[in-house]
Order: sequence, then C-alpha cells, then structure tokens
Amino acid sequence: MILRLSTVSVPLFVWLVVVWILLWGSAAPGTVVAGVVVSLGVLVLFPLPAVHFPVLRPVRLVRLIGYVVVDLVSSALRTAVEVIRYGPRVRAAVVAVPTLSDLDHVIAAAAGAISLTPDTFVIQIDRAGGILYVYSLGVRTREQADRAHDQALALQVRVVRAIGTADEADRVAERADRLRRGRPVSPEKSPEAPPEEES
Repeated sequence: MILRLSTVSVPLFVWLVVVWILLWGSAAPGTVVAGVVVSLGVLVLFPLPAVHFPVLRPVRLVRLIGYVVVDLVSSALRTAVEVIRYGPRVRAAVVAVPTLSDLDHVIAAAAGAISLTPDTFVIQIDRAGGILYVYSLGVRTREQADRAHDQALALQVRVVRAIGTADEADRVAERADRLRRGRPVSPEKSPEAPPEEES
C-alpha cells in the first residue's frame, strides 16, 4: 500500500477531489473529506499507467472553472425552460463529438466537465475511435445538434489548454475549428455499429 500511495499523481488527485466537490455542489468539510477518501481509493485500487503530467496552468485552470460555473447556471436555465415549455414532450439527442486529446486523463477530465451540466452527459467514450457520445437535452433541430457539438468542442479546448501537454495546447484551437459544424458530427456511426472493413 505504501508503494502504491507513493505513485499517486498529485495533479490527478486534486482534480478528482475538485470534481467530487462540484458534483455534490458543496465544499462542506464532510464532502471534502469524502472526496479525498474516494479519490485516494480510486487511484490506489485502480492505478493508471505511468503518465507524465504537465504542470498545471493556473490562469487557464481558473478560466476553465469559471467557464464551467457559468455553463452550469446557463444550462440549468435552459433545462428549466425546456421542461416548462414542453413538459413530457422534451426531446434529446446523442451527439458524437471527436476528442481533441490522446491523453486519458485529459479525455476523462473533458468528459467529466461536459457531464457536470444538467442538459448534457457523456454516455460513452469510444477511446479507439476518438469519439465522445454526448446525450444532449432539448435538441430538436440540426442547428441545435450542431450547437451542442460545438459547445462540447469548446469545452474540450479549455480543458486541453488547462491540463494538456504544451504541444496539444498550442494546436487544439486550430483542430477544433476544423471540426466545427457544417460537417458531419463525427464519423457516421453509432456506439453499436461494427467498424467498416477496409477494402
């Protein structure tokens, strides 16, 4: 156990505690202690392969947190309006969004940030295909699906800039611009569809 504790990544541990607090919506001492215990348990019982974690960028990390907080409020308002307006006729869609990073901890952080808002949730991560399947509430038109797609990309850009590698942070915005709507959401496949065989 001592050897395993010595290999725990401090940045990842801190991030897991922060996500736990955001999920519970409280910074009460009991919540923080529970977050510390759960985070340590996850990292010790399910150790990740050795990964080089870059130094966190404090300014961009603060901007990311601010963006997520604003998005939480605005998405809660959108969800309330949608439910009041349509009631049981509320519609939703699953939007496939390409991942902007190849690093597991960045993909997991992005998926967690997307899932924090009331109207979106990552239901599957296609690691091999590089796709996040995002459940989005209130999608009735192609334009709304495009908007949900682009919002998930924009959030990924902020996550990569805050905790990704320096190389990824430099090129992520350009890649996101190429993937923005006007094109298909992603490779046209569902999570259940078998991969196409190359001829």
